[in-house]
Amino acid sequence: MVNFLRTSFLLTGLVVLTSFKVVLAQIDTTQQLVAVEAGGIVSSTADTPFWLRANQFGAIPLAAPAAILQARIRKEYQLFSSNARLNQFKWGFGLHTALNVGASNRLVLPEAFVSIRYGKIELFGGRRQQVIGLGDTTMSSGFIIGSGNALPIPKIQLGTKGYAYVPFTGRFVAINAGFAHGWYSAPYINGAYLHQSNLYIRLGKAASLIKLHAGINHQVLWGGQADYLKDAPSFAVDGRLPSSLRDYVYVVTGSVPKDWYNRGYTANDSYGIGDHLGSYDVGLEVTTQKSGWMFYHQHPYEDVSSLIGVNFPDGLWGLRWASLQNQDRSSGFQLRHLTLEHLTTLDQSGSTFYVPNSSYQGQDNYFNHGQYKQGWSYLGRTIGTPFIAPATDYLPDVQKIGAIYFPNNRVRVWYVGAQGLLFSQLEWTLRVSYSLNYGRFQQPYDPARKQFSSLLSVRAPLLRWPNTFLLVRAGLDEGNLYSKSIGAHVSVQKRW
Repeated sequence: MVNFLRTSFLLTGLVVLTSFKVVLAQIDTTQQLVAVEAGGIVSSTADTPFWLRANQFGAIPLAAPAAILQARIRKEYQLFSSNARLNQFKWGFGLHTALNVGASNRLVLPEAFVSIRYGKIELFGGRRQQVIGLGDTTMSSGFIIGSGNALPIPKIQLGTKGYAYVPFTGRFVAINAGFAHGWYSAPYINGAYLHQSNLYIRLGKAASLIKLHAGINHQVLWGGQADYLKDAPSFAVDGRLPSSLRDYVYVVTGSVPKDWYNRGYTANDSYGIGDHLGSYDVGLEVTTQKSGWMFYHQHPYEDVSSLIGVNFPDGLWGLRWASLQNQDRSSGFQLRHLTLEHLTTLDQSGSTFYVPNSSYQGQDNYFNHGQYKQGWSYLGRTIGTPFIAPATDYLPDVQKIGAIYFPNNRVRVWYVGAQGLLFSQLEWTLRVSYSLNYGRFQQPYDPARKQFSSLLSVRAPLLRWPNTFLLVRAGLDEGNLYSKSIGAHVSVQKRW
């Protein structure tokens, strides 16, 4: 502990003296940013509390104590010029590194990309910090399919930059679309790929009182080879999964050839080439002069039954309120942003896999997959909602229940997130979650395991140093799913 504290103080001192700039825990949306953040995490146990590490793009270690040094350089393009005309051609890039020293020593790269844009069309390549779905990107508990909990997967993506207006609709209809190919490089499987596509539609002009949103996203892990697959001939032929250009067509369309058994596919491939999942989302947005409201629902799917809604009401339900008034820094206490969410994944299209007299199956078993033994995860972290976590995140007695990567995918969660100002200078953030965890249909927890987690974060300017801030984040875990712990992440940030 003494060595850890010495390292933390040393890194903190370096931040104050260096000419690098601040890196923020959340994605910064300014045009240009060069940044650094240094500090450390301490905990009453060997585990970092849940809300100190969740949805941080893999930058924060699971184990404590640790000293953490992060640096970022980012250049974003401005969509519109000063005269409100659309800038036609722009380019940008981002680089974010995180060095963790302590219980686990590692250097990670949560972001490294370059991008070009012409009008509203954008092409980028590399790792980019993104979430997947429709909802509150600022204070959500984590989008159900892509929450920003894991390191981003390297990819190339072509799509729109935000919403683009559909011609001849009077700017009433806009779309947000993307198509991506990624390289899923993980220790347990070689040569696997990621396919992503999405299409979202907005009805209502940008300045309208009411806007409607709806859309769908499609994610597929496909291809690859692994030794463990050689022991399961029903999963792969000689340990290799389909990965040809012909297979890619089936991946994108979500289809399977009728004569699959004559084309070298296995019985497992007859359900789909690769691991398919995604969500279709709806939202209602109301914007007044003083505030913005949004109600949204993200509905997960992994097979036919969930695509046609048999698993209803599974998904993420959210309500977001945000103040649009100018900040009054003379006020003692201000609430600027409030998000309420409920996540349920209990239904999963029923408790049995084979449903009599039906063309679909139940037991959707979210995020798990037979061919990809670590399912919807990347380098040990859940890609989707952090409330469905790998077994290794849980208490030892929970890890012993079942031998599957995601043993607890039937959860019910209530969440509150809030942001505001205190004493005109302090920016505070609060996250509180309470969950009931039921395991999965094949191996249920009896009784359900309860878990309470919270985070209180305060950012205060250090007035002697311009654009320099002290951040104090305190996290608490109480329950019988994770280690009972209390911890803190203290860091210093500077920005020019």
